[in-house]
Amino acid sequence: MTPHLPSLLLTLLTFTPPALSHSHLSHILINGVLYHGFDPRLNQPPNHPSRVGWSSAAFDDGFVAPANYAHPDIICHKAGTSPPAHAPVRPGDRVLVQWNGWPVGHVGPVLSYLAPCSGLKGSDWGCTGVDKTELRWTMLDGSLPVMELVDGRRRMGGVQGQRWATDVMIAANNSWTVAVPAGLETGAYVLRQEVVALHYAAERGGAQNYPVCVNLWVESEGHGAGGKGGLEMDAFDARGFYREDDPGLLVNVTTLTSYSVPGPTVAVGATPVQYSEQSAGIARVEGMPVVVAGGTATVAFSGNPTPTKGPG
Repeated sequence: MTPHLPSLLLTLLTFTPPALSHSHLSHILINGVLYHGFDPRLNQPPNHPSRVGWSSAAFDDGFVAPANYAHPDIICHKAGTSPPAHAPVRPGDRVLVQWNGWPVGHVGPVLSYLAPCSGLKGSDWGCTGVDKTELRWTMLDGSLPVMELVDGRRRMGGVQGQRWATDVMIAANNSWTVAVPAGLETGAYVLRQEVVALHYAAERGGAQNYPVCVNLWVESEGHGAGGKGGLEMDAFDARGFYREDDPGLLVNVTTLTSYSVPGPTVAVGATPVQYSEQSAGIARVEGMPVVVAGGTATVAFSGNPTPTKGPG
């Protein structure tokens, strides 16, 4: 018998598996509405047909190593593949990304990026048919750790807890909230979030990158810009985000007195959600994703990954 929605949502939000050095995208919440991610440990087909999270071949819930920073796996994880469904959202909304767990002590930054799919080959179906190597990214959130004094010396977060972004994420039930900036045009986008574990990063190649992706359909007022000013979009290739010897990736976290967040700088107009505002979300209802039809219109997801026409 299928459990009632409240029981199902309670299970999704409170179940935390044993603390391993691996994680995946459980689901996202937008205004309390739940959309499914992807669990790579389950047999195919994916665990939920209307998922908005990209699938991957990381069946061990593992990471992308620094040796693969120039490989397509760094974009949306190993063999990352876009689903047909997109989660509807508006500029100004917040997207809570729910990870399945994160171990204490595996400290590091939480990084968030956004890439438009409009105009790319295959984008008639939104982000579903695009070549992921053609996605160009804008950084929304860099999560710089908080400095503190320990025994009279400046030390990085993690010494007394809840100072690294990962400590904040754990305290928020293994979730991280991203603000959808103003100024976005209506269309399909990929939200990419990445946790970087630095507990082995004192040696070259020891950083562990966990990128996950999710499809969004941004609906702006008047199908134009989402607001005055707004986000100034960049165009970074994910395969050029990092180098093995970047100071934020080759680093001994036990002796730090400063830290440089890896990757591009946060874009002008991005509105990172502050640590003090990060909190666990509460799901009220399961959402209905949309499928992009013809590049400019959407239809409610019905299990058909390639609708032939939009509404009307």
